Amino acid sequence: MSDVKVGDRVEITQYRRNDDYGNGCTGVVLQIDTDDVPFLVKTDTGEKMWASEVRKLGATVTVAREALVTRAKELLADTPHTVTDIITMATFLAGE
Repeated sequence: MSDVKVGDRVEITQYRRNDDYGNGCTGVVLQIDTDDVPFLVKTDTGEKMWASEVRKLGATVTVAREALVTRAKELLADTPHTVTDIITMATFLAGE
């Protein structure tokens, strides 16, 4: 996997496996999964799209802690979890 982390500013170089719709779009990585289309990018136009490959651009955007905690709570919603679990997940999402 690349050195791209949540919060990085990127350019989409491969939108999906056989589709170039989003190629060239720039934005911020919101989430990284382990599947074959791992990068969720919020583009500069506000659209959210999944990408197979991205290229890291200059500046890193600081993702608000509140946004990371909210996303962690969403991911853990159907599981028995503690505050520690939420913080651990938010830290993971931040790429730390």
